This record gives sequence, structure tokens and C-alpha cells, in this order.
Amino acid sequence: MDRRKIIKKQLRTALHSAVLILGMAIIAALCAYGLWGWKGMFAAFSGVILGSALAPSFPAEAILRTYGARPLGRDELPDLFAAVSTLSVHASLPNAPELWYMPTQKPLALTVGVPSKSAIMLSNGLIRLLTRRELIAVIAHEIGHVRNNDLRITTIADMLARMASIFANAGILLTLFNIPLVIAERMHFSWPTIVLLIVSPTIASLLQLALSRTREFEADMAAADLTGDPEALVAALMKMETVEGRFWESISPGRRMPDLRLLRTHPLTRERVGRLRERGTHNHFSRLPLP
Repeated sequence: MDRRKIIKKQLRTALHSAVLILGMAIIAALCAYGLWGWKGMFAAFSGVILGSALAPSFPAEAILRTYGARPLGRDELPDLFAAVSTLSVHASLPNAPELWYMPTQKPLALTVGVPSKSAIMLSNGLIRLLTRRELIAVIAHEIGHVRNNDLRITTIADMLARMASIFANAGILLTLFNIPLVIAERMHFSWPTIVLLIVSPTIASLLQLALSRTREFEADMAAADLTGDPEALVAALMKMETVEGRFWESISPGRRMPDLRLLRTHPLTRERVGRLRERGTHNHFSRLPLP
């Protein structure tokens, strides 16, 4: 894929994310306006702007320790530290992410922070499940999230979704408490506003999930570009899906989990694999020298 097509696709993805964020903002704005008018809407969005500005500065260590994670020493996994350093330079990050370890058997990777200061948490199950090549591809995916500044984007989306949910609950409670006044015709409610308050959390949540899936696709493409090895991430994703499938089957034996695509925070693995292999077919990647 030539540079022009890559830039065009990145712009399309950025526009898609912006449209989803705008949709969530409109939902929250309509709820705030329906409850408290222009002043309420202004106050609500002032809170979102302040929260999104402060959230990335929240210490990554504090977030990771809530998961029971600890920092990894460089002598514990020196090859992974070397890979993170190389990938960070290739991704033009100002600082390499720190590596953290979580003692759980479920294969997980989590990234927190902003490009200037970030951390990647790897679970014991993930380290044991994947080969070093596959693990480095997963780390490259997480570095893609850091480079794309996904934390700030997802923080804004999360705040807007929570705001819509809070407004909806407040509106419904106000309606219930004032039913006697409505019956006595001493108070009137806008029924379109009430309907909006009821459905707004669902709409906002679906938009948030769609945004999350878009950012995951972008992080996959970033990993392929950074490592020059899309097949490594393909192998990692397929292994992780196999383990996750066994987990769900053990919870509900004899049943297959329904394919609730709209409710997924991540795209379907087959879709991610298809895009990665398509990217590999149209690109002659230069493999990055990694440990």
C-alpha cells in the first residue's frame, strides 16, 4: 500500500472517530439541555473538558496497582525491554513505556498513560501463552495505542457515556417523583425529552463500543507497521481467542456464546486477522531488527 493510501485511510479513521465522539457529545448535550437548559449544558461540558485534560496526568502506577500489578525489572525480561526500546524509537515516542507484570493466568495486555509517560501491563498468562515474537507483536499493538494517544480519546468517550447515563437516571427519577404533579396537571414534561433520556445511555454506549473497535484496528495496523511482521500479531490473536473461547465454554458448558458484535469492545478476531493479512499482502514490510 503506497503512502498516499495509508494517509487516506488514517484520515478516514480519524474522521470516523471524530464522528462517533461528536455523536456522543450531541446525545449528552441534548440530555443536559432537556433537564437544565443552556446553563446545564455548559456546566456539563465544562466538566468533560476539565476531566479529559486532567485524566491523562493521573499516575499510571496508581491505575496499574489497582489491578495487583508490579513493575518488571529489566533483568527479568531483558529481551522485551530491548524490544520496547527499539519499537518506541521507531514509533517516535518521547519515552519508552514501562513494563508491568500482573500475576493472573488470563492472557491480558493493558496500556495506560500518554506518549510522554506510559506503561504496558502484561499478565502471566499472556507471557506463558505467546512466543517472544508474538509477545513483541502484542507490545507493538499497545505502543500503537500510546502513539495514537488513545487514552485521551477513550477518556473523553467514557466521560460522555457516563454523563448520558447520569442525566438519564436523574431525568427518570425526577419524572417518577413528580408523577403526582403531572396527574394533577400542575407540571408538564416534554415526552420526547423523557424518551431521549431513557434511550440515550444505550445509544452512547454503542457509539463508545464502535469507537473502541476503531481504535483497536488502528493499533493493529500500527503494530504491523512498527514490527514489519503482521503474521506475528495474527498468531498471537488466534492463540488468545482460543484461550478466551475455552474460558467462556467452561462457564456455560454445552453452549456457544452468541456473536453479539455490537456489544464487543474489540473487533472480531477474524476481522482483525483479515485486515492484517490484507495489509501484509499489499506491503513489502521490512522486518524491524528485534530481539
